[in-house]
Amino acid sequence: MIDKSPVFVVGSVRSGSTMFRLMLDAHPQISNPGEFDFLLGQPGSAGQLPDVNRYRHWLSTNRGFPGTGLKVDTRLNYVELIQSFIDQLWRDDKVLTMNMHLHYDRLPQLFPAARYIHLVRDPRDVARSSIGMGWAGNIYRGVDIWTTAERCWDRLVATLAPDRYLEVRYETLLHNLTEELGRVCGFLGVDYSEKMLTYPSQSTYAAPDARLTYQWKSRCQPRELQWVDWKLDRMLVDRGYELSGFGPRRPSLLDLLSIAIQDKYYRIRFRIKLYGFALYLGNLLASRAHISAWQDSCQRRMNQIDLKILK
Repeated sequence: MIDKSPVFVVGSVRSGSTMFRLMLDAHPQISNPGEFDFLLGQPGSAGQLPDVNRYRHWLSTNRGFPGTGLKVDTRLNYVELIQSFIDQLWRDDKVLTMNMHLHYDRLPQLFPAARYIHLVRDPRDVARSSIGMGWAGNIYRGVDIWTTAERCWDRLVATLAPDRYLEVRYETLLHNLTEELGRVCGFLGVDYSEKMLTYPSQSTYAAPDARLTYQWKSRCQPRELQWVDWKLDRMLVDRGYELSGFGPRRPSLLDLLSIAIQDKYYRIRFRIKLYGFALYLGNLLASRAHISAWQDSCQRRMNQIDLKILK
């Protein structure tokens, strides 16, 4: 059980969470040091806590951990180590918020008193953005990233009292900045500050732009939108998002085969272009041969490349 529970900002990747993090961190009374998916790295299939030795090794190859500046005390067990991370991040004069995209339904194991801000974005725009990062090869596969995160949220929110979470829609945030940020600040127990919108002067991120919402309407093909309507159906409607209007259509077996091949080909091609063929192949061979030292070396080199392009 972890004390000093932060407020976790949870939701799918590519949902505007980094922009939102920068807004929070620019507030004089709020701290958001970044993404902390590594807190629950390598959880067991049944949700059991990881072995601390294996976890420490995994941290050494994790892309996001080195940038936090957190110190690892090898004398501690897993729960104590996580507690030490929170202690290092805590500032008595600020509300600590932390972003997470994976396994956050397991956070109550460690943070029984935590509160949550659920940030949700239209899955079709999440998918498009994920394609740009090389994480998916088409919209049909890209929305799986969103559904995984949203099902994780469904499991978590079912355990929470209404006063322990706040829903924030990316599209509403961008169209009603002051009102929505005021609502967020109220949930966090602080007054709204105009400094929340000064983050562009302190980062590489541009100012909020409402034109970045609902881009799928002009940039996706009708057929793929029909497939997504069929695939997501109630998940879209229940979260207040409209269907495309083209009518749901179930992909045929031939369509599914084409989707799978396109997705695989695109992701492999993207990784080769990003990392170079030698590093891509080396990592693949190290993984298949279970040569951990070689695989760790490849992973660290890929991490350095990733950090240069992630935004």
